[in-house]
Amino acid sequence: MRRLGILLGSLAIVLAGAPAVAATGSGNLIVGGDAEAGYCTTDWHAATTMPGWTVATGSPDVVCYSAGSFGHPVNPAPGKAFLAPGDQGDSAMSQTVDVSSAATAIDGGGVTYDLSGWLGGWTTYAGYAVVSAQFLDGSAHQLGATAQLPTVSESDRGGQTEFLARDTTGAVPAGTRSILVQVWFLNSTGESGYADNLSLTLSTPVRQPVLTPPPSQVPGYDHVFTVMMENTNYSAIMGDAADTPYLRSLMAQGTTMANYRAVYHPSDENYLAIAGGDTYANGATYFPNINDPNKNLGDELESAGKSWKAYEQGMGTPCNTTTQYDKYYEPDDAPFINYTDVSGNSARCQAHLFDTNQLATDLASASTTPAFSWLAADDYYDGEASGNGSATSLKVQDGWLKQTLDPILHSPAWTTQRSLLVVTWDENESGAGNQVATIVVGSQGTVAAGRVSNTRYDHYSAGRTIEAALGLPAITANDRYATPLNDAFATPTGGSTLTAGAPGTFQYSTPAATVSAKNWIGIYPVGVVPGQQAATTWQYAPNASGSLTFNPGKGSWAAWYCYNDGYTVLAGPTPFTIS
Repeated sequence: MRRLGILLGSLAIVLAGAPAVAATGSGNLIVGGDAEAGYCTTDWHAATTMPGWTVATGSPDVVCYSAGSFGHPVNPAPGKAFLAPGDQGDSAMSQTVDVSSAATAIDGGGVTYDLSGWLGGWTTYAGYAVVSAQFLDGSAHQLGATAQLPTVSESDRGGQTEFLARDTTGAVPAGTRSILVQVWFLNSTGESGYADNLSLTLSTPVRQPVLTPPPSQVPGYDHVFTVMMENTNYSAIMGDAADTPYLRSLMAQGTTMANYRAVYHPSDENYLAIAGGDTYANGATYFPNINDPNKNLGDELESAGKSWKAYEQGMGTPCNTTTQYDKYYEPDDAPFINYTDVSGNSARCQAHLFDTNQLATDLASASTTPAFSWLAADDYYDGEASGNGSATSLKVQDGWLKQTLDPILHSPAWTTQRSLLVVTWDENESGAGNQVATIVVGSQGTVAAGRVSNTRYDHYSAGRTIEAALGLPAITANDRYATPLNDAFATPTGGSTLTAGAPGTFQYSTPAATVSAKNWIGIYPVGVVPGQQAATTWQYAPNASGSLTFNPGKGSWAAWYCYNDGYTVLAGPTPFTIS
């Protein structure tokens, strides 16, 4: 079995205000262990949000039992859904359960745990799931041994598609204040394993955790602009600064999401994920064959009394669905034509779907700028037909973005009101991992400039961010339980620091616990994360505090402060420019 490590950034489960405990022991302390709160899919290729869990790697999903035929134990009866790996390789997720309400009993000794669940897999595929629990003290240091459910192999299942019950018990170490529960879906060369009915109980009463959406740090906005380009790998954008100068300028003004994932292949379902919290269609389905009857952002905006428009290059007349003006124009490059309450209502469609030529008129004043705007290039300028991430494609995309977005960044809606811009891509070109670039920029200093986030986000995160920015309700469990793009708005506090003095000179400091002779500061192009490519220049920062000076040459750069000859980020990025 491969080595399993602690997953960082686990979701702390919010506790209910009043205890809800069993008379002699706890209830189930794992939230979302039965997958029933999730938006279950019958499409094995679709990623979904995993309510209660923080995803560390891959793109797992909540799958409906109706997607296949599964053997299972008879007690308890299965619900409608289970936890599955998705189709983007091995995946892992975690949650941290607070048990500090039982501290006195735990420290007195004699408290035991029971970790149980159903683990399974598909026919003769060797994939399997691993479920473990680590006991942590008040400083998140591990106590005692890790509890792990016995795995279910293909031979255990006899080559059948089924779940088998697994259970393990033991003593809770004194000093335990939280328990880190982790799930891995492994061996995805075929089909990885599955999990359901995960449960962790203690033999003493514990204040019961409850499932709540991840908190939002997104401020309110007057206007939100969303752009979705196409078919470009994250690495293509980050590795080609020469052909993406405008994108680099956006990165310097805003926050780059360096661990952002699309949720589907092929294209259109990714549009639907942001606009409606659901990939809806199964397989390679496109307009006019997608007829989604569900609610969408347009519905929610109108219910809230807010204006919205989708602007598409080459549309010509409002709600035109032909290519008569532009052979590269596709009506589904904005998602709203796929919703039956838009496509089936000519007057409504013509009131909300416009050519990008209309944008200049609408930007003339803040009052005529919609609260929400979706901006779409045609299939040449969005990168698909111009080369799918090649240098030519990147130049074409960058030029279109500059031409389209510069007027927004100089408009009254941007300069006099609070406006937010989200630029993303529908999917990557290579398929594996489905990582895409995403950049968030805000007016009035509302988004951190030059920051790079390593937190895992996806298109459901973008959807929830738009909803939070405009005060809209969630549409499905996917956007309701998605983590918003909080790192763009959060202000880091405490811990290590890295600050710029004169251009190229940086002061650093770190707590005693993270002082190392091999801590180091590296200089990278804006938007590049340590570990993705070699630093342009770097130096060791061996003391608890000090300063270092660099001269990487002319350009826009970002300094990163990292730990012990590795890529664990202590602080940064701190942007600077040498001219």
